[in-house]
Amino acid sequence: MVRTAGGGFNGEAIKTKASMVRVRENSSEFKECMQAVATFKQMLQPYLQLLKDGKLHQRLVRVFTQLKAFDPISVRGQRTIAKGLTTAIGRDLLRGYVLTQNGSLQSLLQQAYTFDEHIGFQVPHFNATPLFMGTVASQMELVLRYVLVDANGEFSFVQSEKVVLERSFSGEIEIAVPVLPDYDSCIVVAIGRFFQEINGSFYTISKGVMEVVEVTG
Repeated sequence: MVRTAGGGFNGEAIKTKASMVRVRENSSEFKECMQAVATFKQMLQPYLQLLKDGKLHQRLVRVFTQLKAFDPISVRGQRTIAKGLTTAIGRDLLRGYVLTQNGSLQSLLQQAYTFDEHIGFQVPHFNATPLFMGTVASQMELVLRYVLVDANGEFSFVQSEKVVLERSFSGEIEIAVPVLPDYDSCIVVAIGRFFQEINGSFYTISKGVMEVVEVTG
C-alpha cells in the first residue's frame, strides 16, 4: 500500500475550508487567551519575577481558557476573557486563586483576614511573630494590586499603599482601597513577601505569596 503525502491540513486549508471552521475558531480564541495571560502577568510585575513559579504560565493559560468559555455574548471564535469576567461564574473561578505555590495568604498570615471592595483589606488583632518562625526574614510587606479590565479587554492596574510588618508587630492591619478609575472588571491580588536585613540593607527572599482575594464587575 502506498500512502500519498499530506492530508489537506495546511495553512491555506485552515484559512478557507469550511471543514476547518472549528480550527479557526479555536486558534483565534487561543491567541486572545495567550495575549490576556501575558498582559495579566505584566500587571503583576515586578512581584512575579521576585516570587518565581515555573508552572504559573501553564496554570494561567488553563484558567483563562475556562474563563473565556463563560463569555455569554460572543459567538464561538470571538469569546473573550473580558466578557467572561462579567459573569458571576467567571469571577468565582478567579476568586481565591493562588498564583504562587507557597501556600495561600491565609496559611501565610496564620490569621483570618477580610476584604471588602469598599473598605479594603483588614486583619484585626494581628500578631506577626508566628510569621517569622523558621525564616531568616526581618520584615514582611503586604500590598494589593488592583488589575482593571475594560470592555475591550485592555488591562491596567492601580496599587495600594504598602504595609511593612516587623517581627514584633502587633495590632490591626488596614490597607485602604486606592482611588480607582472606571472599569468593567477588577481582579484584586494580595501580595505578601519577605525581606532579610543584611548590613543595614533589605533584600527580598523567595518566601511569599500572591492570591486573588476578590474579583468585582
